[in-house]
Amino acid sequence: MELKTITILGPGGNVGSALIAELLKDPSRFNITGVSRTTSTYTAPANSKINTKTIDYTSFDALKEVFSGQDAVVNCITGGATQYDPSKLIIDAAVAAGVKFYFANEFVGNIHSEQFKRMPEALAGGKLRARAYLEVLGKEGKISWTALNGGPFFDMWIMKGPAGFDILNRQARIYGTGNNPIYWTPLQVIAKTVANMLLNPKRILNRGIFICPILDVTQNKILSTLETVLDAKFTVTNVDIAKINKHAKIALERGETVKAMRGLTISNQFYEGDSGNDLSGLVENETVGVEQIGLEDAIKEAIARWGTDKPVVQSMYIVEPCDI
Repeated sequence: MELKTITILGPGGNVGSALIAELLKDPSRFNITGVSRTTSTYTAPANSKINTKTIDYTSFDALKEVFSGQDAVVNCITGGATQYDPSKLIIDAAVAAGVKFYFANEFVGNIHSEQFKRMPEALAGGKLRARAYLEVLGKEGKISWTALNGGPFFDMWIMKGPAGFDILNRQARIYGTGNNPIYWTPLQVIAKTVANMLLNPKRILNRGIFICPILDVTQNKILSTLETVLDAKFTVTNVDIAKINKHAKIALERGETVKAMRGLTISNQFYEGDSGNDLSGLVENETVGVEQIGLEDAIKEAIARWGTDKPVVQSMYIVEPCDI
């Protein structure tokens, strides 16, 4: 299967914009159309030949029309469009338009883990059901598909707070022992891998792919590496991740889903007793051309990209046990 015409949904988002930047390194390889919501202010990179269109994502006819003549649709939409019904509408429109290949908007980690499955779909998205639907369509020969999962975006988690580090103020929140294995992937690696998969779709048809270029990582190792790179000691606060997990599950059982989500998201990464973040045995770096990165190099790249003078997002950085 050769792909030439590519539609990217959500070209202005984190994944979409990074993917377009990666694809533009070889502008002759693909004809790219960036499709945004009608409310979007997205503009294509200067001097690029990217076609840009705005449509109503809730309109089957509009989706089908914009997908007409396209070999592949890469779904990089975030937010409400990751719910099952909007996702299914997009997939059905792609099938109706004769699209050969659909790239699902997963990217988050192991959606088949029990920890991901327990999260309320209204908040975590309908990615699991969308994957099941794609599996049926793939078996029926109606469309080929793939998905890529590399866990949270390493650089964004490190720099914006959810990893537990406030670089500006040299502070760290270590959850539990700080030794739970972490499987995170820098956004730029995600984008490069998506590009590789579009260039060589035959190897990854009708299945999901897991990657992780930074191996043998824990919170404690990130902390010691940050201190080495920045030549500074961090003030450490130890956080009871078991209590965060326990309270979040109680809130979830009570139907208090919004209250539960932050705790579940954090414990999913850091709590040895209930982590859904273990990608060991699933990673296929070599299949899709992912090269290993050293932790120190990854941290230096994140700092170079984001700088050291930006405050963390406090709601992401400070997570405590929710009230029950």
